[in-house]
Amino acid sequence: MNKVVLFDIGGVLINWKDQWLHQEISDQLQVPFKKIESKFNANLCSLFESKINETEFWNLVLGSDNKIDHKIISKTFLKMSSINYDFLNFAKSLKVNGNHIGILSNLTPETSMCIPNSLLDDFDYLFYSNSLKMSKPNAEIYQHVCGKIQSKDILFIDDKQENLDAAKLFDMDTVLFTPSDFSTGIIHKKILNFLK
Repeated sequence: MNKVVLFDIGGVLINWKDQWLHQEISDQLQVPFKKIESKFNANLCSLFESKINETEFWNLVLGSDNKIDHKIISKTFLKMSSINYDFLNFAKSLKVNGNHIGILSNLTPETSMCIPNSLLDDFDYLFYSNSLKMSKPNAEIYQHVCGKIQSKDILFIDDKQENLDAAKLFDMDTVLFTPSDFSTGIIHKKILNFLK
């Protein structure tokens, strides 16, 4: 089989930092994010997997009498994120010599609607947590991916080390996306070396 490069969306193909959302939440609640971080993180996979909606998520994190804008995640994503066109165009250019590209990303149903459909038309595989009802770094999503593509043929690019560590358990090659490695061309070289 030909090789497949899978990309995360937020923090890789789309410029995004979780800290931006954490700051928006802190500003709206007038409390440090650290005070809600454990409950936030404990319920995030359920939101990514469409097991709960944003209102239910915030009720679990803050209690049912909360005053937060229940659409703060998608609103912040729309306001703060931007498309990394340089890397997106590079990703699309990899579809040569029979190679394929795909997406493996955790998205809430609401944030997935913020991404223009045409943006990812050229991608051969689309593995979205909200559609699959599975999320990174849980093993099930990697098992699903490996059921569609042989793991030895996959290079996975993500901005979170825990997601890459889980992928390595399934014998996927991985690259940690960092802004500095991107700007210096290191990421490009690693991908091109994998495709040789």
